[in-house]
Amino acid sequence: MPVDHPIDELDLALVDSLQISPRISWERLGRQLDVAPVTLARRWARLERSGYAWVIAWPGMRQWQLFSTALLQVRCAPSAVGAVATALAHLPYVATVEHTTGDYELFVIVVAPSLPTLSRLLIDPIPQDLPVLAVRTVVCGRLFGTISWRLGAIGDAQAAGIADDTPEPSAETARPFGPADRDLLLALAVDGRQRFVDLAARLGTTPQAVKRRLSTLQRSGDIAFRCDLARPLAGWPLLALLWLVVPDDQLSQVGHCLAAWTESRLCVQVVGNTNLVAAWGLRSVGELDELVARLARMARRPRSPTGKSCYSSSNSPAEYSTLTVAQCKPFRSTHGSWNDRDRESENPTSPDVPTPP
Repeated sequence: MPVDHPIDELDLALVDSLQISPRISWERLGRQLDVAPVTLARRWARLERSGYAWVIAWPGMRQWQLFSTALLQVRCAPSAVGAVATALAHLPYVATVEHTTGDYELFVIVVAPSLPTLSRLLIDPIPQDLPVLAVRTVVCGRLFGTISWRLGAIGDAQAAGIADDTPEPSAETARPFGPADRDLLLALAVDGRQRFVDLAARLGTTPQAVKRRLSTLQRSGDIAFRCDLARPLAGWPLLALLWLVVPDDQLSQVGHCLAAWTESRLCVQVVGNTNLVAAWGLRSVGELDELVARLARMARRPRSPTGKSCYSSSNSPAEYSTLTVAQCKPFRSTHGSWNDRDRESENPTSPDVPTPP
């Protein structure tokens, strides 16, 4: 990725601050970082305009229990990787696309509003005109931790001053978004730092109404925000994907433990030959051996893995691992069929995944 403007320490501090509080005002952040608000706003505009950093809204952890997610590994001819990745990245139900090593060239995350919709999508997940040779699919179960992360560029004292006083999400059972909440989420999925006045104009309401509703959705854990920095600029240009076999009676404990690691980007239960998939940011290929050795030290001796492995060890819980060498579509909120349950019930034979706005 060419970098027209070097990323300096203030840029890193700015991104780290927005990872703590994605919608913090420039005035409040300026006081914490001792930087003029106009300077922070100008720097963020450059980072965002260049595609180096972004803030998005996504369904909060309380809403995730309503969704269904699958992980796809896609095999295609080397000459077709770019075309296939680009086509998949434009599908509204695809959350991310990664170029990987190993037996499969692409790693894809698919999100659907319900299991029936996901099932229909997975029957034919790849458009037939794409030169795809094979697809391996696993359905996700429980998500451990979150899918947010931090650079760690600022100290604990500054971080405490930046953090929002948001209460713990409600323990009540989540309800599907109504049309107005869905429209608000999709608007913020494009730009999570949009001003209330701009959101109100887009949604046909008042800034005060948008502010009240967004505050309610955040307090209930139905909407969350995350700030990302392009991996090469963050110092972790690679992502290790490990497909793990964990004793069933230790799955929850291990999942929570791995999700808490600083390098963790994803830790999710899956249904298949393995039962846990974890992703970690790496600074170099050499760190993969260290990562797997760390896993081996904390794990009991697993049952024998099955199937062909890219990486295997009798003392490791990893059935196999792959490295992502490029992000074809960084994780962003899909603009697809979140909570389109009414339309889904009206037309049960169609996935009903509208095109992105």
